[in-house]
Amino acid sequence: MSEIIFLGTGKMSVFGGPADEGVGPHEDLALVGPSDLGIWWFSNLFLPASPPGTTGLARRLNPRAFYLAMRWDYARFSKEVLRNTVVRLSNPANGLHVFARPVDFGPGDGTVIDGEPTPDTGRMADLSPGAATALGLQTDDVVTCELVG
Repeated sequence: MSEIIFLGTGKMSVFGGPADEGVGPHEDLALVGPSDLGIWWFSNLFLPASPPGTTGLARRLNPRAFYLAMRWDYARFSKEVLRNTVVRLSNPANGLHVFARPVDFGPGDGTVIDGEPTPDTGRMADLSPGAATALGLQTDDVVTCELVG
């Protein structure tokens, strides 16, 4: 039996894929790197090739795959633990749930990174467009996140 750890309930948004203008064309991910593309549980999260004019993995994410970003507590959950687990995402309004892979750190909360503050979105998680659609969620709707280990 797997251990389930409640991470929180809060507002969400979507990110990743060729159409995501909120990430730079050369922006990579916090939990998955280019060398991970040969690992099956990561490779299915990505498009076969980078979109034209991009080199970063954030825009190469397959918008139909199920992945997410959260402001992970790395003291509680190491990057290695996060890379080897899934998160159960639930829509409390309709009871639907899916399982998604952690791939990145976010959304912005005003934290200063590389001398620049991230925008404070007031959101708890960024979901893939595919996961959000499967759950019937739109930006600023509420999602519940539970780590399944």
